[in-house]
Amino acid sequence: MSYTCTLYHIIVRTRKSIPAIPESHERELYAYMLGMANNYQCKVYRIGGMPDHVHLLVSLPPTMALATFVKELKVSTSK
Repeated sequence: MSYTCTLYHIIVRTRKSIPAIPESHERELYAYMLGMANNYQCKVYRIGGMPDHVHLLVSLPPTMALATFVKELKVSTSK
């Protein structure tokens, strides 16, 4: 059995880079992103950001494509 550990630095920007993430809602957004990643068995090492973007440092399970994770993340957090 082989072992894989690949870390991804993902940056998610707001639409048109508008500063739409107020400081008062950062913790709620980060907790939501963490829960979503945990549902897909992803390990989140760090989450942080600015009013117009969020940085994530994650490792994905070997069965999940990076594009699939980013798509699900963007779709779920855009609501």
